[in-house]
Amino acid sequence: MTEKDLGLKVASRRLLWRMGNTTRLDVQLRGVWGPPQQEKSRSGRSSGPEAFTDLDVLGLSLTGGARVHSTVVDCKTTQGGSTGRMFWVRGVGDFFAADDAYMVRDTVVSDAARQLATRLQITTLNSADLSRLEELHPCDISLDTAPISYLFDLDSAAAVLAAFNGLDRRLKPLLEYREFGYWLYDEYRNLIQLVEHLKACADHLDPRNPRHLALVLDLTWLYLVSLCHAIHSIRAAHVANPDRGLQEYLFGGVLGLREKEQLSVLLEGLRVGGVLPTDARVDPLPGYYPKLRELVTRVMRRPDRVLPALRLLEVLTAVTALAKRVEPADLSSLHEDLAAKQAVDVVQFLVAATGIDEGFRARARSLLLGEAVSQ
Repeated sequence: MTEKDLGLKVASRRLLWRMGNTTRLDVQLRGVWGPPQQEKSRSGRSSGPEAFTDLDVLGLSLTGGARVHSTVVDCKTTQGGSTGRMFWVRGVGDFFAADDAYMVRDTVVSDAARQLATRLQITTLNSADLSRLEELHPCDISLDTAPISYLFDLDSAAAVLAAFNGLDRRLKPLLEYREFGYWLYDEYRNLIQLVEHLKACADHLDPRNPRHLALVLDLTWLYLVSLCHAIHSIRAAHVANPDRGLQEYLFGGVLGLREKEQLSVLLEGLRVGGVLPTDARVDPLPGYYPKLRELVTRVMRRPDRVLPALRLLEVLTAVTALAKRVEPADLSSLHEDLAAKQAVDVVQFLVAATGIDEGFRARARSLLLGEAVSQ
C-alpha cells in the first residue's frame, strides 16, 4: 500500500461519511484452509489460505431501518489499465454483493473507462471529482475537527491500520477472524462465531492496553453490523415473533433450526437413558441466547440509532488505537445519547457472553457515556 493509495482511501472515506456511511479500510477477502493434503506447498511448508483480493474502502449505510447497504471503493494511483480494472471492480462488487461500486483514480480516467463504467454500473472518479462530489453532500458533522478528523488524516489512518499488528501471538485466531473470517463466513454465523472467537482469547485481553480496547470496540462495530443483518431477516419473516425469527436466523433458516431441534431431542433421549452425562448440554442454542435475544429486541426498537452508533464506534476505535483520550463532549454533533447507549449495550453483551474483563465495559461506558473509570 503506497502513501498515495492511502491518500485516495481516506479521501474516499471522507466522501462516504458525507454521504451518510460508516466505513472501513482494507477489508481482506481470502479463501479457507483446504483439505489436509492440500495445506502444504511443494516446499513442505504450510501454504495457508489463498488470498482473493481486498476492498480498499467499504462503506455501510442502512435503508428501511435495518437493511445494510454496502459500497465498495477501489483506489489506485496507477495511470494505465483503467478499462481492464473496471471488470475487476465489477467482479469484486458482485463477489461481495455490494449495492454500489466506485473506482477512484488519482488524476486521469479515460473516456473509454467512463463509457464502460456506465455499462457496468460503476461510479468512476478522480481526485478532482471527489472534491466536487463532496460539495454536493453537505454534512452537519464537522469532519475537520479532532477526534473525527483522525479518520481522514493520512498519518492517523496509517497508524490505526498498523495498531493491530504485533499484538500478542495468542490473539492471532481472534485477529485473523476479525480481518478475514468475519468477511468469509455466511453472515448468519457471525453472531455466534464472533462471540466464540472473543471468548477463546478472553484471558489474553487487557482493558488497560489501548490496542486491546480498540480491538474490542472494533469487534463491537462488526457485531452491530451482524445484528443489522439478523434484524433485517427477522423483520422480513417474523416481525411479530422475533424469538423464533432469531433462532431460525442463527441456524441458517427453518430447515437448519429443525435439524438442530431434532438432534436436541435425540441427545436428550440419550442423556435420560444414561448414555450421556447428566450435565451434558443438549440445547442447540448457546447459553447466552437469552441475552442475545434481549439485545436484538433493543436494537430492533430503535433502528434509527444504529448508524450513529456505528459511526461513534468507528471514531472511538481510531481514537483508542491512537492512544488518545476523548470525552463524549469532544464528539460534538456526532454524539447522541441513544446511539451511545446502543453501542454500550452491544459492548456489555459481549463482555457478559465472552467473559472478557469487566474493565472493557467500564472503559466503553466512559468513552460513550462519560462515566468515570476506577483505576
